[in-house]
Amino acid sequence: MLKPVEVAGRSSVEETRHRILTATRELYAEKGSRGTTTREVADRAGVNEATLFRHFGTKSQLLNEMLEYFSPVATIAMLLEEVRGIESLEVQLQRIGLGMVEALRQREDLIKVTMAEEVANPGGITCAWRTVAPARAAIADFMREKVERRELSGDSDALTRLLMSLFFAYVMARKLWGDFEVTTENAVKMMVDLFLNGARVR
Repeated sequence: MLKPVEVAGRSSVEETRHRILTATRELYAEKGSRGTTTREVADRAGVNEATLFRHFGTKSQLLNEMLEYFSPVATIAMLLEEVRGIESLEVQLQRIGLGMVEALRQREDLIKVTMAEEVANPGGITCAWRTVAPARAAIADFMREKVERRELSGDSDALTRLLMSLFFAYVMARKLWGDFEVTTENAVKMMVDLFLNGARVR
């Protein structure tokens, strides 16, 4: 499970918020937004409902903050900064791919519930995709730099969506397609190679 901040050194307020948000995530993954009640969240977090409402105001705000708290944005931003020191574009994309696969795996429970809820209620307020949008924008900026330097060609947003879709499908469609009989590292290398070079024999 994602742990945005270390437990050590937290204030009692931060620790309480962390317990409430973690309990919210667990219940949301089990029951969805409608089935998640503030009473159950409070019980699981070991606080009373008054404390929960003092920290988050409403159930809607609680769900929104939980999605933000477990967002991959900070992880992706740090990853993009780290790869800037790598000369090879292929290796840069492989590192980004491994980071994205890990981030997706850590949020798989939230993504599955969100996908199911979006089908049932397209106008729902707990759409987790908005927490992914800043990560996509950061990767699109990275792609834009590569296009400007003529290391890649094409529309940076389209390139970003294509690459992210490969990693998303690898993580989220395993049950549909079956597991690859290769390591994650080799699967990511294959996806990056396909992205950069295509599959046609030249």
